[in-house]
Amino acid sequence: MAVCRYVCVFMIYSFFGWIYESIFCTIKTGRWENRGFLYGPACPIYGVGAAAVIAAASRMSASGLAPRAWQVFLISFFGSIVLEYTTSWGLERLFHALWWDYSGLPFNVNGRVSLFTSIGFGCAGMLIVYVLSPVTSAAAAALSPAATELIALLTTAVLFVDLTLTVTALYHFDKAVIRFEEDFNSRMESLVDSTVRRTQHVRRKLAARGRALRLHAGLTGRSARAALSRVSKFRYSGKGREKAEALLKAIKEKTAGR
Repeated sequence: MAVCRYVCVFMIYSFFGWIYESIFCTIKTGRWENRGFLYGPACPIYGVGAAAVIAAASRMSASGLAPRAWQVFLISFFGSIVLEYTTSWGLERLFHALWWDYSGLPFNVNGRVSLFTSIGFGCAGMLIVYVLSPVTSAAAAALSPAATELIALLTTAVLFVDLTLTVTALYHFDKAVIRFEEDFNSRMESLVDSTVRRTQHVRRKLAARGRALRLHAGLTGRSARAALSRVSKFRYSGKGREKAEALLKAIKEKTAGR
């Protein structure tokens, strides 16, 4: 039962995080931004962080130590640093992509975390523990055990489907860019080793390959474009990064035009 309640808490704050991210980025860019890693209205990293700080505060209260504001702030501050850095690193390792980039902010670490955003998450932790959590906990407690389990199961199933679709779209895009980089390097080696007689022929093949890749951005499925449009930037080596960024720009322009 306790696990199901924390699943519900996770989903609630994932939704709150999506609302915050979407509103903030929409105001910043001047057009609607569907933020987050998934298709649906959820940012799991917010749900994980909120559930963790609520669990920590509850554990302290159960031990007879009422959590003080500064303690909640420090837990949220350092917890957000660990959560953001590991999540960003993991996503980059899997997809060569970043969904947020703090490189433009002072006191950042590899663009993954920054001092000011971590302070903001520290303050958000206090808001959750002292303002939002009592309300959401009371709402969850008002549900019957059967209703809580049903909601937890349904939301978990929907989240799993969403995650599968998102990962599939990003995986295929990542493999396509890697194949292009390998193909490009191979063709460039052939170009260097070829005779003058074959130079024009190889160039035509490279130009045709470039046109095919540009066309790929237009042929990418709508669901895949939705996932890719939320990426902040890619981190590939060599020409792979340039091509990924070009495709990302084309996809975002196509998505914005719809």
